[in-house]
Amino acid sequence: MYYGLISSMKKTVAASYTARTTAFAAATGITDTTILGALNTMDLSLISNGLDTKMKALYPFVGGTASTHKYNFMDARDLDAAFRLTFNGGWTHSSTGALPNGTNAYADTFLTPSGNIGQNDSHISYYSRTQYLGNGVEIRASNSGNQHVLDIEIYFGGRYYTNNSGYASATSQTTTTGLFTCNRISSTQYKGFRNTTIEQTNNITSTGLSNQNIYIGAGNSGASTASWFSVRECAFSSIGTGMSDAEQTSFYSAVQTFNTSLSRNV
Repeated sequence: MYYGLISSMKKTVAASYTARTTAFAAATGITDTTILGALNTMDLSLISNGLDTKMKALYPFVGGTASTHKYNFMDARDLDAAFRLTFNGGWTHSSTGALPNGTNAYADTFLTPSGNIGQNDSHISYYSRTQYLGNGVEIRASNSGNQHVLDIEIYFGGRYYTNNSGYASATSQTTTTGLFTCNRISSTQYKGFRNTTIEQTNNITSTGLSNQNIYIGAGNSGASTASWFSVRECAFSSIGTGMSDAEQTSFYSAVQTFNTSLSRNV
């Protein structure tokens, strides 16, 4: 009778998690209920706001190790085709996220814009926990010669947001922490956000999609060459279709609640 009760309780707990949370837990081996609860709440928020279908890849960087940080929450298989990360160079993995060393560290997502996202319907995001006024590319793919650039760059005087086009003018900002998102939902305009604040509105026509893999923690500048290495700790990153301003607000709320639950919000 006692063992039957325990078994029933385990089934009830398992059933309380979404399918993605359950699959992610199985892949990573994470059993910490605080982490799983934070992931589950985030997933439910994304679902309720219609945002989960916009995520091709979502990296929550939980569990504190390279082997748990590598998994894509949206498809927790240990495969290139599932866009799980391969970490290269020097990274520090901890409960607060993944920290690149700024010298040779980058993570290959195996997600190529030309094969997986729309030219006029895409987003990338990077949650930075590090205040550092130095150059760096947080997430990027582009063809050689800076063609069809998709990136977020934080540097000493501000940042660049670029979405399937050439570069726009830089925005002068000195805060380098928060959720940075670059959204395109039309052929003629894209926007750069810090949290829910629009930092750039760029009326630039899309020029095409990069055929290079997107890197996190540095830029892929063509021919699978990493450059402009970041030193900003990442506590969340995503790639997918574009979001409206209202959807960006809901997205930020889900991500910020997630990181707050893990006591690593900024």
